[in-house]
Order: sequence, then C-alpha cells, then structure tokens
Amino acid sequence: MKRWVVLGCAAFLAVPLAAQSVRGRLSGRIPSEAIPAVDSLIQFASQEGLPTEPLIQKALEGGAKHVTGPRIVAAVQVSLGQVRGARDLLVHAGDPPPVLPAEITTVAWALRRGLPASLVERVVAALARPPRAAALHAVADLVAHRFDADSAAGLIIEAVHDGVPQERLLDVSTAVLQQVQRGHTRAEALADARHRGRRAPAGVARTAVDDVSKCTVPR
Repeated sequence: MKRWVVLGCAAFLAVPLAAQSVRGRLSGRIPSEAIPAVDSLIQFASQEGLPTEPLIQKALEGGAKHVTGPRIVAAVQVSLGQVRGARDLLVHAGDPPPVLPAEITTVAWALRRGLPASLVERVVAALARPPRAAALHAVADLVAHRFDADSAAGLIIEAVHDGVPQERLLDVSTAVLQQVQRGHTRAEALADARHRGRRAPAGVARTAVDDVSKCTVPR
C-alpha cells in the first residue's frame, strides 16, 4: 500500500514541478505579467503530448527582442497551433499516435519554412520510418533556391529509396545546386541527379553526391 501511495504522490507532484521548471526558465527573461499565460499554454501542450521546447524558445526569443508581454503570449499561441497542426499532419500521413515529439518539431519547422502542408505530408507518407528531419531539410534547401517544390521532394524521396543515407541527403541538394552553378538549368540539374542515383548499385546510391562532398555552395 505504501508503494502505491508514493507513486501516486509522485504523479501528483510531477506537473507542478514541471511547471516550476518552466517558470524558472522564463523568470527574468520575459515580462513577468506574461509568465502565467505562457506557462498555461506550455502545460496544455505537455498534456496533449506535444513538444514544449519550441514554445519555450519562442517565448525566450520574444523576451530577448524586448517584445511586449501580450505579443509574446500571442506568438506562443501561434506556435502551439503550429505544433498541433504538425501532429495532425503526421497522423493523417500515417504515423500512429502517440507521434514522436521530434517528428512534430521537424514538421512544424518545415511548415514555418514555407513548405506547403501537402508537400510535407507527401514526404512524410513516402518515408514511413522516421527520422525525416534530413529529408525535409534537403527539400527546404532546394525550395529556398527556387527549385520546383514537387520536383525537389521527388528527388529526395527517390534518393532515400535508392539507399542514400539520411546524413547525406543535404549532400544531394548541394550536388544539385552545384550543377546550377556550373550553368545547368534547375530541371537539368534535377534530371542529372536522378540519373546518377538510378545508375548506382541498389542500396549504395552515393554517386550523385560523392563528387561534391568537399564542396561548399554559397547560401
């Protein structure tokens, strides 16, 4: 009986202690009048199984920029909506709940970068096993350099299916950007990368990136 009483007390105290930890991080770094509202939003996220660190960082970012309390609260509310939307997108794409917090954070980041929700969902659905951060970063990299979003996603999805390791997906996007620097059109660069990937042996599709692994593309 004593064991269950201790466990029950621990569970009862967990949320207040977590709240104290959050308030401690916010205290002195954002306007004091905003702390209760921000803390409540962070607790809502925690209760829903959503990552809370993006919300905390948004509040701290506002404090560092000397943003007013109401604007910080509003920004954290927007961030909460973004992580909820990212969670819903992952579930819709096929991830069984509870969704991994790291994946929610990755998808929320991709959406903030301006990638269309439909495109992010396509990448998530095509790459059934997380982590997907490297893939979404590579797609966002190409889109930021004005490549067609659907074509960029298609290239990275093909690269993963052809065996390019997650840690080298940004090398794929770098290789494509190098081709553009050399005078190729974006369509030609994407086609060349696909050709190299298809030419490589199954499970070892690295030839599209080996020749640029030591190159740096100006951003």
